[in-house]
Amino acid sequence: MTNKELGIVDCLCPNVILVDAYQRYKEVAEQTDAHVFVVFTEQGELMGLVTERQAALFPNRIFADLLLRRQPPPVDNSVPILSTLNRMEQDSVNHLMVVDGKGQYVGIVSRLSIITALVERERDLRKDLEHLLLDYRRELENRRIATAVFEATSEGIMVTDAKQRIQLVNRAFSKTTGWAVKEAIGQTPHILHSGKHDEAFYKQMWDCLQETGAWEGEIWNRRKSGDIYPEWLHINAIRNDQGEVRYYAGVLSDATHHQEMRARLHHLAYHDALTGLPNRQLFLDRLTQAVAQARRDGDSLALLFIDLDGFKEVNYTLGHLVGDKLLCQIANLLQSAVRENDTVARLGGDEFTVITQTGTDQTGVITIAEKLLSTLTHQFNIDGHELFVSASIGISRFPEDGDSPEVLLMEADNAMYQAKAIGRGRYHFYSASGHNRFVEKVQMSARLRQALAEKEITIAWQPQVDMATGSVVGMDALARWSPDGKAVSPDLFITLAEQTGLINQLGEQVLQIAAGQAAAILAEYPRAGTPLSFAINLSPFQVNSAGKDRDTDNLADTMLGILTQHGLPTNVVELELTETAVTSHREGISDIFQTLGDAGIQIAVDDFGTGCSNLATIKQLPVHKLKLDRSLVMDLCDDPTDREIATAVITMARALNLKVVAEGVETEEQAAILRTMGCDIAQGYLYSRPLPMTELRSWLAKQAD
Repeated sequence: MTNKELGIVDCLCPNVILVDAYQRYKEVAEQTDAHVFVVFTEQGELMGLVTERQAALFPNRIFADLLLRRQPPPVDNSVPILSTLNRMEQDSVNHLMVVDGKGQYVGIVSRLSIITALVERERDLRKDLEHLLLDYRRELENRRIATAVFEATSEGIMVTDAKQRIQLVNRAFSKTTGWAVKEAIGQTPHILHSGKHDEAFYKQMWDCLQETGAWEGEIWNRRKSGDIYPEWLHINAIRNDQGEVRYYAGVLSDATHHQEMRARLHHLAYHDALTGLPNRQLFLDRLTQAVAQARRDGDSLALLFIDLDGFKEVNYTLGHLVGDKLLCQIANLLQSAVRENDTVARLGGDEFTVITQTGTDQTGVITIAEKLLSTLTHQFNIDGHELFVSASIGISRFPEDGDSPEVLLMEADNAMYQAKAIGRGRYHFYSASGHNRFVEKVQMSARLRQALAEKEITIAWQPQVDMATGSVVGMDALARWSPDGKAVSPDLFITLAEQTGLINQLGEQVLQIAAGQAAAILAEYPRAGTPLSFAINLSPFQVNSAGKDRDTDNLADTMLGILTQHGLPTNVVELELTETAVTSHREGISDIFQTLGDAGIQIAVDDFGTGCSNLATIKQLPVHKLKLDRSLVMDLCDDPTDREIATAVITMARALNLKVVAEGVETEEQAAILRTMGCDIAQGYLYSRPLPMTELRSWLAKQAD
């Protein structure tokens, strides 16, 4: 302690009068809180203590006199605090000098300093105690949490000592194994042994535990009831500070539901989620095995590729939920129509396959194909909708058509497209010639896509003539494509565009060209009275896709935007659609026609008389013309039936206040008959073949002359 801490004012000489010391004390008392003086000789020898009270009571004494008569002996600094307090009681003093073992002065101790030290020590002890209590409470709470987690966890826990005697288990252990806590304590894990593992298995487990301190894996154990079950077990060795094993802690979980989940995931990985049939992956695996077995046994097999006809229309009109239910019913019918050892698979969408071992009998394959087609010729009642579907089946055989699964699948797929080409609801065996045609079709599709990108499509105009006056009243725009200088039939490439989804792009490109050229014709060849009309074909697929997506405004806006772009008046534009497209009941299609009609565009029904007409629907739409199909015009001179049909169409058109245009007029005799019937307009080679723009200009110039 410092002198100030001891209450010492100063070190004084022994000859100082107390009154002077006391006076000095009073001068500094307010600032130093001094209560005692330490007295040394001039040589620095310690003489003793003089208190404030002594200085006040004996003002005329000198320090030396007081010290010699009233000085208590000093206390050794090694004496305990309580002994020092006892000395102060015995000597009736409040202060004692403190010396070291050699008798050298080291300081002063007072009752106040001792009490202060004790209070501070008690305060420190109290703080330490509070920290200990807080740590204890935390540890106690952690133990409670650990105990709660130990009991609440869904995994079983078993703790054994180093000799594998069970010391502790939780409720999940009892629930999983059937052994109650009291029954398990003191036992060894041997009570769980199933007998399904040999000694080598357990040796490997314990070797791993000794080397790494942990083991994890699947193990078969036995419940108390005797049931054997799979268990996922994780064991950890718990060591003391010396590295010795004190406990083994095992965490176990019943893997039965995990195995069920794995089986479920395995099934989903190899089976179609909707129908439950084998999916593409499992199908390819089974096809590979079937080919290998047939090759090994010198046998044959057949692969049938099934594609539903018209299924997309079900999805478009009734929604995917109805379509999914239909697929499930079809999957069940296909499975019931084949033998037990045959494989029915769903590749995706509305495509199914059948793998069948047929020996060398082609008749057997035909029987299966016909049975499948017959099975699907079935009325399906789904959510109140009566649905009818058919299928096209392509067939490839091993080893005749191919010797690998990939080749067989490709060939069956090609054969299926050949079946669709000759008429839906049929089967077709793979043939090299058909494959070549399919390859040509694929190549042509790619070439058509490129032609659209590079704007290679052109149009030709075929004039339409008023049959009463012989004057030109309109032009019919016909798409043309001539890759490498060789013309491709419009029926071929337009159908191809419809099948490959390119029809919207093709239709928009034709409309762009036709609108630009029609505007130029109007500017170059003005005429008094009624202007020329310009007929532009619109594919049913364009209309159906817009009706399906209910994007009617987009289709109409696109067409009107193109006409505006080229400055072509809408009242000279005539859109030609087949009667099937016009009379379709798809939601949204009527809105398309109405929007275009309100804009002034006229609608002509193309190929009229070849389909199933719906006059009530035609009457409600902005239809202005009916086009008599060329198949009816061709045999007018020789076929009375065609004449009767043509007469009926023209009569009906007049009743509906519609004009009739006859297509394919090639002879004067045909034209005379049509005039007699009252036909309004004709087009055909009798008047002009379809002309490109350069030739059309010359032709129109001659007509003007």
